[in-house]
Amino acid sequence: MNIKFLDGLRGIAALYVMIGHARWLLWEGYSEGFIKHSSAYSATEKAAMYFFSLFKYGHEAVLLFFVMSGFVIHNGFVRKIQKDSQQKINFGQFYLKRVRRIYPPFLFALALTAVLDNLGSHFGFSIYMGQTLNGGINTTVGNSSHSLSTFFGNILFVFHQYVPVFGTNGPTWSLKLEWWFYVVYPIFLIFTRKNIGVPTILVLMLFFVSNYTIFWKETLSMEVFGGLTCWWMGVVLAEVFARRIKIDISIFAILALLGVMGLNSFGIDENFYDLKVSLFFTAIMAGLLSLKSKNFNLSFIEIFKPFGDFSYTLYIIHFPILVFISGTILKYSNNKLPQHSYFIVLGIVVTIVVAYLSHFFVELPFIKAKKQEQTSSEETTFVEYEDISNS
Repeated sequence: MNIKFLDGLRGIAALYVMIGHARWLLWEGYSEGFIKHSSAYSATEKAAMYFFSLFKYGHEAVLLFFVMSGFVIHNGFVRKIQKDSQQKINFGQFYLKRVRRIYPPFLFALALTAVLDNLGSHFGFSIYMGQTLNGGINTTVGNSSHSLSTFFGNILFVFHQYVPVFGTNGPTWSLKLEWWFYVVYPIFLIFTRKNIGVPTILVLMLFFVSNYTIFWKETLSMEVFGGLTCWWMGVVLAEVFARRIKIDISIFAILALLGVMGLNSFGIDENFYDLKVSLFFTAIMAGLLSLKSKNFNLSFIEIFKPFGDFSYTLYIIHFPILVFISGTILKYSNNKLPQHSYFIVLGIVVTIVVAYLSHFFVELPFIKAKKQEQTSSEETTFVEYEDISNS
């Protein structure tokens, strides 16, 4: 079954996150501006304000990325092991593919961040010094680090815990988790040849131990294993999709929704909130896969495939671009962000154009090179993830 609609879905998710950040960085804000002088807003400005308020759930959209990632990564392996239960797990090949897929755009993103941040600081933009009128922006963006140790710590994906995030590119926190999910995933594969039950129980145990005991002290591993459950839901979905778990995928979607309702009984704990949102997206993906299997037209999602093709680059470079645009606006508007949404639209357009060009010149050459290698190679243990999902 063709599951290329996932390209459109990841395009939607990447656009959603970017638009939400554009709203936050290029508009005065709801509590900082609108509440204080809502009468000054025209009907059009109010309509735009309410429209862009729909894009405030960026964290939740990242959890959708996690579920899609787990699904597509494992979908490749489970298909192979169905054909040959003794399928070799080529750890080195898997990690090499992940390195070649992730690092070229990521290194470019770090370089772009350094250039834009230093330019903005040179021009005296208040946003880089934490001196805007928005406390949230000051805390998140201001006084960022560009030291050599920070740079190497980001390359090794140990930022937040051991070094600061590099510059203003805060959204790379999710890429860090993705990387560590990739690192531990092949280890769990050792237990999946017969069924997914044992590694799933292990993942759940790690979730509870890392989040709810006093024995776990190392903070990076706590974050990784605390979040791995969200990613692993995509793995379980791949097992259902491949019918190694003998349950109809539409029934699985219903059970996942019932699971979301069940998790509500655990209150508003942040860890269970992420789990609940991820389970909800698992249900949505299962429902879409069920519809696709019945030849339902998913063109309303697939039309976003062009954005899905460069969603990885869009995600990892959009924030420093928007920060620089915000700093420019603040520089020439008495340190105040506007109440209109024109600059939000401008930021969206500029970011998409830069991301597309960056994808074309930085990311695409490596993807094409890997596809050529795959054509001439007999190594078939893992699917080429970049074909149908975001890294």
